[in-house]
Amino acid sequence: MSRINVNTIDDQKKLNVLKKAIEKHGLSYVSRFIGVDRSTLNRYLNGKIQRIPNDVVEKASELLTVDELSDIIYGLRSTDVDPTTAISVIIKAKKDEGFRNFFLTLLWQELGDYLREPSNSYLVTKEDVELFEKLVRQEKSKKTAQERINYLMRALAELDYELTPTKLKEYILDLSEESKGRAEHTAKALKLFIKEVVKPKSPRIARELYESFKIPKSKPKHKPFIPDITITKQIFNNIKDIGAKAFFLILAETGLRVGEVLSLKLDQIDFEHRIIRINKISETKRAYISFLHESSAKWIKEVYLPYREEFIRKYESSLRKLAEANPTQGINIEEWKAKLFPFREDSLRVEIKEAMRKVLGKEFRLYNMRAFFTSYMIKQKVPGTIVNLLQGRVPPQEFTVMEENYFVISEIELREWYDKYAPRLL
Repeated sequence: MSRINVNTIDDQKKLNVLKKAIEKHGLSYVSRFIGVDRSTLNRYLNGKIQRIPNDVVEKASELLTVDELSDIIYGLRSTDVDPTTAISVIIKAKKDEGFRNFFLTLLWQELGDYLREPSNSYLVTKEDVELFEKLVRQEKSKKTAQERINYLMRALAELDYELTPTKLKEYILDLSEESKGRAEHTAKALKLFIKEVVKPKSPRIARELYESFKIPKSKPKHKPFIPDITITKQIFNNIKDIGAKAFFLILAETGLRVGEVLSLKLDQIDFEHRIIRINKISETKRAYISFLHESSAKWIKEVYLPYREEFIRKYESSLRKLAEANPTQGINIEEWKAKLFPFREDSLRVEIKEAMRKVLGKEFRLYNMRAFFTSYMIKQKVPGTIVNLLQGRVPPQEFTVMEENYFVISEIELREWYDKYAPRLL
């Protein structure tokens, strides 16, 4: 399939395609590429031959970029293409095999450098989970099967049911620093899921996912890079995207886990009292509450939230169409709208890591911002109990005993500790 359907464009646009190709590459090169002698091409250009054969125009179009063809044929820039148009192209590609092959080839030619990570992304469906449960119950003992299922379900929820090599690698490394045992069991469950469920459907993606992480066997030996407050501020100031900037701000000023910040709903933020209510209790974590500095709360309300609302307004209708076209994907529009950060995690990471490279010449894991917060607070002589409460590091049972018998602190007192000692980027 050629880049353009020459039957749908008039003679003047056909001539403009040929002119642009010659202007860009020169008469001699175009003559050799198309297989038409120079004199004939000149006659096309000066109008002595008014009818340019379709095969000549099709070959000439291969020498031009998508933007160049768009300008000639449609007279518009990519900024004029709305999300609804993009969704309609995707739906057509799903239904029309010939168009799909052409579309995918064009995508790789024009956007290959941008597609590496998304192309390795696998969205887990309800049917995938049900198949995994069925397989492990048939092949494993009752206890082992339930263990694999439990660890997988927890991991998928924290990964937002999207698997990519980068997310899996960092997720397992993050778990290893908090609990080697949980990291090992989770890695085994994920590898089994990839092998049994993902591989039969997408062998190439499964291979990259499977090889992206290892099953932890011992405590990680590497010493994480922990930035100081000066470097952290420089990174923050070099993040261009407002969404990524807000995400990094909360990570740095609260020390919360990456997954916890990504999972936040807008209604979990009390801007009047500057409280973040994590509302997350598990067997290993009891995230209590955290806070925002006054300057940060003001910036989020005045700068980030309008940006967020505009993002949702711009893409909601397109996402609804995508959800309607893919009912089995379980796309929940209302949950998406309720998120504090309704963006793709990988896009946030790309923006932040670009700023890291600009400041440091290298990248480090976002999880290290948790260690940054801990280190900063300890250097300020903040008691470890306060730091652990703010970062949700106290297990539920231990917290209950401590709260009932030894340690009573109000939200106001905890906020006073935060306001006085927590790191500030604004």
